[in-house]
Amino acid sequence: MWGAGVILLAVALGLSICFTLLIRRIAPRFDFLDRPDERKTHARPVPYGGGIAIFLAVTAPLAAAAMAVLYMQSHGRPWWLPEAIYDPIQVHLPGAVEKLPQFAAVLAGGLVICLLGLIDDRKRLSALSKLLVQIAVAGLLAAAGIRVTLFLHSEPAEVCITVLWIVGITNAFNFLDTMDGLSAGVAFLISLTFLMVAAEAGHWFIAAALIPFVGALAGFLPFNYAPASIFMGDAGSLFIGYFLAVLSVLFTFYSGPTVSIRPFVLPLILFAVPIYDAVSVTLIRLRERRSPFVADHRHLSHRLVELGLSQRLAVGAIHLLTFGVTLTAAILYLVHGTFGEVISILQAAILILLIVVIERAVRK
Repeated sequence: MWGAGVILLAVALGLSICFTLLIRRIAPRFDFLDRPDERKTHARPVPYGGGIAIFLAVTAPLAAAAMAVLYMQSHGRPWWLPEAIYDPIQVHLPGAVEKLPQFAAVLAGGLVICLLGLIDDRKRLSALSKLLVQIAVAGLLAAAGIRVTLFLHSEPAEVCITVLWIVGITNAFNFLDTMDGLSAGVAFLISLTFLMVAAEAGHWFIAAALIPFVGALAGFLPFNYAPASIFMGDAGSLFIGYFLAVLSVLFTFYSGPTVSIRPFVLPLILFAVPIYDAVSVTLIRLRERRSPFVADHRHLSHRLVELGLSQRLAVGAIHLLTFGVTLTAAILYLVHGTFGEVISILQAAILILLIVVIERAVRK
């Protein structure tokens, strides 16, 4: 399995670099640029389109892998695939074929979300129109059986929670995309930890989807760090949020017959940083009687800069916070017993509260 994983990772990484370089070169010819204004932090026009590179680098290897799975299920090992790689895959072929309809639904939804962001990058859609499309995509996924359970035994409740989670996480990464390398870097750290948890749990379908995602982000990030030479735009930030949200819905966080709070809190810990940024900036805007969908400089990254950090240090601090919190999520999945779970949850909560305390103390 790991041999196939390495191939997927290498292909996605290479495609991401190639697509990013290509789009960065041709975007100015179509005037596909993010121009500076009073709410932007960059001083010169920067090409858009990094989100297209990420989307293609994720979906192309996954689509090729899906076709390879169908071929191997019908015809056996292809001549070009070594037996050392084929033999471990062969065991999982029936399960992979069974998952393909869900896989196709996830990629179709991702295409719609990416196109939505691309249009928004070009023409600036209203917040309501974007929200309605996201709700429609999430609702269709829920109708297709991709939904949160939480042991509620109520289909309407499961659908509502699924839609809320997918739309919320999708927009959280969009909100987080305020500085060079920030949102993509946070998504990379979360997906890396998520991949380790999925591999440890034996969720090979989720792991197989995360591998090219990690590779695509790794290929894009060197071009997106300050000073960024290309932005992923809403096409990228919406897609990475959507993709991670849907995979977290598909992942079974419940792992045994014993009573555990893990299935409920682990996803919240894994996405704690983007959730905290989205919730805190929304509360600030509502408190100031402004629309939560109108961009401003009240995000966590901006607040850290106001405290005296440079933009690079602010981004680095949020990446360190993300790494610490997601590491706690990985540990939480491995520990057994209520005591270990509570300690892991407290550790994650303390990391987030530390940022809140520092913000308040310095402002006073």
